[in-house]
Amino acid sequence: MDAVIDALEGITVANGYSTEVAYVSESIKHWEQIDKNLFPCCFPIDTDETKEWATIGGATDVEGDLTIVVTSMVYSSTNTTRTARTNLLRDVEKAILNDTTLLGLILNIAPVRVVTDRGAIPNYSVFDQVFLITYRYSSTAGG
Repeated sequence: MDAVIDALEGITVANGYSTEVAYVSESIKHWEQIDKNLFPCCFPIDTDETKEWATIGGATDVEGDLTIVVTSMVYSSTNTTRTARTNLLRDVEKAILNDTTLLGLILNIAPVRVVTDRGAIPNYSVFDQVFLITYRYSSTAGG
């Protein structure tokens, strides 16, 4: 999760993104409890995980699938919430799929789905992006 957090914290205009993420935390808050100067914000959490034994070249490893959900929130008082949401959606996906630290630790990462609030909250948008990460580690070395 440290690599995911680092990737999200790296979402800045200076790093080639459209958005400046102001706040990243694993402790999610309700959108009404967040200071407006902390928007846009991202809250990553690891959810479901499955593991199975995998034998490759005589070595027995553990291969697993881990689901990561990034809940993101944007605020706009100028009626540009949809644009802000779209930009952050793209930036989160770009950050997760292209982070070299993450790619060095895993076999595959894929975006699975996006769930939005469908514009139900005036001036805010809250949405989840779900990613499936496949990894492998040596069970004899302890991961």
